[in-house]
Amino acid sequence: MTDAEVLAVEQIAVTPAQRLIIALAAVHAARATAIRRLTLDDLDLPNRRITIAGHIQRIGELPHQTLLAWLAQRRVTWPKTPNRHVLINAKTALGSEPVSAEYLKRHLLHQGVYLERIRGDRVLHEALIVGADPLHLALVFNMSHTTASRYAAIAQNLLDDQIEQTAYDDDS
Repeated sequence: MTDAEVLAVEQIAVTPAQRLIIALAAVHAARATAIRRLTLDDLDLPNRRITIAGHIQRIGELPHQTLLAWLAQRRVTWPKTPNRHVLINAKTALGSEPVSAEYLKRHLLHQGVYLERIRGDRVLHEALIVGADPLHLALVFNMSHTTASRYAAIAQNLLDDQIEQTAYDDDS
């Protein structure tokens, strides 16, 4: 993502729910469906762990802080809700269903925030840091080897381009 895109996301994500959604995509590469389906049982805040789509991960600082802020707002807004999903709204607070896909679209996509772009950027960033290792990506993000290999190939191309550019700059 470009610096301008990151800045735009920061300016759009102003509510605790929006910040949580962005943090889960940006840090844990969580997909929209996994974020919508996340339940309170998937959180282990004292041990700073989260289970996203069946994959247990350590909660990073940003998602931890955004979770705490959202859960505080959730508790104040809907103190007696029976809904066990992390993200709820006025409609779902009365039942047990997750928020709809439209909920995420209304809060982010319609304002120009693309979760899949944020998620992909996170995976690519990890691939660049670890030297384009597809096995690492598959394990960290619980993705198929095919998808991990695609991200690793993109990262390797970027790393190769960077090496070529450095060699060209040194020759100049």
